[in-house]
Amino acid sequence: MLETTCGKGDSGAKFGHTVESPAVNYDSGENMVRNVLLFGLGMALLAGSAAAQNLVHNGSFATGDFTNWTTHTCGAGCGAQGWSVQTSIPADPGTPPPGATAAALTACVGAPCNDPVSGDTITQTLTTVAGQTYTLSFYYDGGSNSSTGTTELQVLWNGTAVSGGTIVNATTNTWKQYTFTVTATGASTVLEFSGRQDPAVLYLTGISVTAGGPIATPIPGTLLLMIAGLAGLGLYLLFGKQRLSQRS
Repeated sequence: MLETTCGKGDSGAKFGHTVESPAVNYDSGENMVRNVLLFGLGMALLAGSAAAQNLVHNGSFATGDFTNWTTHTCGAGCGAQGWSVQTSIPADPGTPPPGATAAALTACVGAPCNDPVSGDTITQTLTTVAGQTYTLSFYYDGGSNSSTGTTELQVLWNGTAVSGGTIVNATTNTWKQYTFTVTATGASTVLEFSGRQDPAVLYLTGISVTAGGPIATPIPGTLLLMIAGLAGLGLYLLFGKQRLSQRS
């Protein structure tokens, strides 16, 4: 603001006029850039949170059925075949699934139960990113006499048995969490479990698949968010510098 004094009257009062110089409102521009930057960072955080979400739907069978899953019942060479959902879980020791109130089970008898094509299976197709690694986890209880009879749970990732994911004769009546690292090769991946429990029944619940680790190429949306964030930061610094120059 420029103040010009034209003169004084006899009373000592000040006569004059004030001239307002036009000022550039850097505050509004700075606030806008700051808001854009914060919005970009917030979206990036949301993207990261979404990436960590469970890709498996109804992984604890809370619906009381196989919603989101596809079941296949073993045919020739199998007995007591067929998966079902039990709306309670055995109160067995070990590492029980936290918060789970239901489990998938099968009592299929015979080696053909674990055939990935014609056996006793449940499958779900997941939306994945080629080259992305994922953490696959589930809770398994082999049931009664599972360590002495012929009991086998097998997990397959897009038709291929997961390394270490063929669990034979697990400890009797004991919950255990199993965790594996898998990599997607395409935009969709089939997660599959096959089960055989000759003496009794096996239980499966708490199934999850979450993104983790590097990917072969950046996700376009995430890359754009990163660029927007860096651009916003640059503009923020630029406006701040201009504001300091104006004040000086």
